[in-house]
Amino acid sequence: MTRARVAGAALLLAIAASMWFSGIARAADVSASEFRTLARAAIDDPAALVRLRDVDAVDGRAVNVDGALRGARGAALDARLRELAAPDEVAPGGRDTRQDAREVLAERRFQEADVPGPFRGIIRWLRDRVPDLGWLDDLLPGGRSVVWIVLGAVLALLAWFVARRFLTTRIRASAAQQQALAAARDEDPRALEARADAAEAAGDLEAALRLRFRAGLLRLDARGAIDFRPSISTIEVRRRLHDDDFDALAATFDDVVYGGRPPAADDLAAARERWPRVIEDAA
Repeated sequence: MTRARVAGAALLLAIAASMWFSGIARAADVSASEFRTLARAAIDDPAALVRLRDVDAVDGRAVNVDGALRGARGAALDARLRELAAPDEVAPGGRDTRQDAREVLAERRFQEADVPGPFRGIIRWLRDRVPDLGWLDDLLPGGRSVVWIVLGAVLALLAWFVARRFLTTRIRASAAQQQALAAARDEDPRALEARADAAEAAGDLEAALRLRFRAGLLRLDARGAIDFRPSISTIEVRRRLHDDDFDALAATFDDVVYGGRPPAADDLAAARERWPRVIEDAA
């Protein structure tokens, strides 16, 4: 899969997430048994926890579940959820849920909790690192469902922005690479060889060797023997040509340019002698 497709998939996932979050209905009134079932599920299911926080009435009696759970994370949150899931803890005429949760926290037995199951540890780790969003309920009107809609919209916008920047960068890099390749292929091998002679006369033998080697590669490209690009390696060319003269030229080039061996006058003489034979054999 290309990076562009990955960026597009991230954008689609962000939009799907915003639509999923926005589809969570506000559970205004549930029965006592439904409430306990939802509280038990919320221990391991983040979606159930969101629905539980939106409950504002149990069997017609107003409750403040979000206030009771606000600020609790990790083991403390699990303790509150287990207490809410216990029988007869939330029922018509029962005590206020928030007060019950506060009393539960005061009990030492609820300060630590075992987490069985192969995936619950991962769920706990992720949930403990999600910041408490309770303060957004006070900032945004409409309850928790509106909060998720806003967060989903922000996530979708951020994904779109990142994908756009990524694709724009890739397009610019590709265009620059094509321009560099076109400029390299437009070089005149004869001009490069003239510059190589001037560099050799000035005593810059390594520059002369590089220029003559580049001129030879361009001549091979012009004859269709190779597909020249600035990053082409000597190994690639050797595999295409299977030519003893080029193998010797490539070995010298690699020793000097990559191996750090100082070039000698004999290396330049060999380049002037062998390159015409390489070009002729390639034809």
